[in-house]
Amino acid sequence: MSLKVFITGIGGFIGSHLSEFLARKGCEVWGSYFRPTNDMSVPTRYAKGLFNIDVRQRSHLEEALQQVRPHVIYHLAAQSYPMVSYKEPEFTVESNVMGTLNVFESMLHLGLKDTRVLLASSTAAYGFIDPSEAPVTEDQPFRPAHVYGMSKAAQDLLAVTYGNAHSLDIIRLRIGNCVGRRRRGEVVSDFTRRRAQIDLDIIPPEFHVGNLHTKRAFLDVRDAVEGFWALQEKGRGGEAYNISGSDVVSMQQLLDIVLEGCEKDVNVVRDPALVRAVDELIYWNDLSKIEKDTGWKPCHVLSDTVNDMVEWWREELKKSEKEGGNQI
Repeated sequence: MSLKVFITGIGGFIGSHLSEFLARKGCEVWGSYFRPTNDMSVPTRYAKGLFNIDVRQRSHLEEALQQVRPHVIYHLAAQSYPMVSYKEPEFTVESNVMGTLNVFESMLHLGLKDTRVLLASSTAAYGFIDPSEAPVTEDQPFRPAHVYGMSKAAQDLLAVTYGNAHSLDIIRLRIGNCVGRRRRGEVVSDFTRRRAQIDLDIIPPEFHVGNLHTKRAFLDVRDAVEGFWALQEKGRGGEAYNISGSDVVSMQQLLDIVLEGCEKDVNVVRDPALVRAVDELIYWNDLSKIEKDTGWKPCHVLSDTVNDMVEWWREELKKSEKEGGNQI
């Protein structure tokens, strides 16, 4: 019998890649989506069944889980954009915290105590990290910088609570900045889209940027899903694992990588409107725990990921032009 896997948030960036990866591994994939941020054609192709569910509605979630009774749940459903959390704090907390509570309560009500849960927490829960503390281990205290980070810290703590109180088998994935094809709405996606627009003469060769001093370790989504699988197979229940890129770069270094090989002379302009009022100086995580327990470590270098994303954006922009010229 195939392993039955249920992915909440299957319509998101990571969810769409994970659906394809798990299906190719021979799993029977099911999933739920609400306000999808990615093209649903990928999960539609690889999932046996999909449910349009707002995880804030426990009864709907419970009905889907009762129908599937999965062996593994990947709980990815969330409001996943820090900047949106400033504008929609209530929706962020309800989706991320109450949605997680509803997953755990549904499992208890349905008797799914043998189901393994891989919870998508985030390194945003760590929040403000002094550079002297980096790279941080899983013992790093939470000091979130925004409502999104707070909601991820709360998800993480809920997992500890339900694991201890009800013996649920939950692994917390503290995911770093995850990027790749189909990613939208974050810095690498924004930079690579603009590079592709410049290459195609859609916009003038000018880059408006914010703070270029902050540092991040970027994780290729192809490495991410491999890491998820390694933790599904070998991770220890009740534990938290950092899963992120291994090498930290400044936004200036990222920009240099994105513009490398560009045939046009690009003018870089610092735009105060793009500078966040509050911004974490560094996200850089110690990966020794996940490597020790599973053998996983990221393989893709950032330059390869960036080139892949630039090529994807070129394809998307050309497709958009053929379909009527709508800007994406």
